[in-house]
Amino acid sequence: MRAARSLRVLFVVQGEGRGHQTQALALAPMLRTRGHKVVGAIVGVGRWGDVPTFFRRGLNAPVETVESPGFVSGDDGRIRPASTVAKAIREVGRYRRSLDQISRTIDRVEPDVIVNFYEGLMGAHTLLRVTDAPVVAVGHQFMASQPGYPSVAGQPAQRVAMNAYTRLVAAGTTSRLALSFYDAEHATATVTPPLLRSSLFALEGRPTDGSILVYLMDGSMAPDLVAWSDRNPGVRIHAFSSSRPHEHSTALTFHGLSGTAFLERMSVARGVVCTAGFETVSEAMWLGVPALMTPTPGHYEQRCNAVDAAASGAGVMSDTIGLDPLLDALEAEPPDPASFRRWVGRAGPIAVGAVEDAAGLPQLPPSAGDGAVTGLEVDAPAVRAAPA
Repeated sequence: MRAARSLRVLFVVQGEGRGHQTQALALAPMLRTRGHKVVGAIVGVGRWGDVPTFFRRGLNAPVETVESPGFVSGDDGRIRPASTVAKAIREVGRYRRSLDQISRTIDRVEPDVIVNFYEGLMGAHTLLRVTDAPVVAVGHQFMASQPGYPSVAGQPAQRVAMNAYTRLVAAGTTSRLALSFYDAEHATATVTPPLLRSSLFALEGRPTDGSILVYLMDGSMAPDLVAWSDRNPGVRIHAFSSSRPHEHSTALTFHGLSGTAFLERMSVARGVVCTAGFETVSEAMWLGVPALMTPTPGHYEQRCNAVDAAASGAGVMSDTIGLDPLLDALEAEPPDPASFRRWVGRAGPIAVGAVEDAAGLPQLPPSAGDGAVTGLEVDAPAVRAAPA
């Protein structure tokens, strides 16, 4: 089903991490199914950063980068809020030039709607510059102001910084999409299912091989994983890390970092150990793979994500890489992803409807959708088979 008229949509995407980029890749085909055109994307990156190949190829639209503030982390991986703010203040001149570039791009492509995937520069632009096109902001972080969302103790500086950044992203927006593991009421945002890339849907229903998949955020965690594996040689582990790919033993294999290979391994894994990023946990929930979530050290948002996801049935959380809590969880009844998949199936009508509503188009009918590949309508398949 096509919309009453075709819209020109510009994406602005936070480039730190991969979650916001995969959300943009998921929304683009949903918009095209309704006859709209994604005219390009502006991605905020660090001073020497760039956009990964998977995003440039997958978006099928022009992609440009602007220099954007990013988190400053210590040697232990912990985010330093004070250092992050100080760096942003020191380099304010660079970001002013980035705002100029955003203005030039908007003037050149003349979008009907701008979709901002949690990039603070776009929020600053709506505050400081004239932007005729309505802005729809997308982010899991908007759930933080939902009354039922968990607020974990500690890290007051990070909590304040996250809330301030989220308010900046929301500045001047026509609507806000709060990505969530579940449906909920929200006073200032539209609660929206995860925006998952279509390549995930093709992996459903694979029989599990009984392995455990591990993402090592920090290479220094490898010795702990090796020691655990040596004590438990009966557990087959595939670990993805920045270290050299090699086979430690018949039970433990180290792979190089690859988002595609990691997702394929997760589709056949018995369980997964990962950080508590929203996208990875959502992908595990779709596949019905229980997760042991280990939040990035000092990352307040991920601690909240882990609590929220665990309460939603995603798995368990831990501050260490030990696999024992996950193995204990695997002894319980395996999760049935059917209800979560039905929730994800509503992502297209809600997200595309928000974009069309911002442009003044009629709202999507409740039954709108053109199949699982676009994400506009996704049937919930049966739980995958057990290992032979």
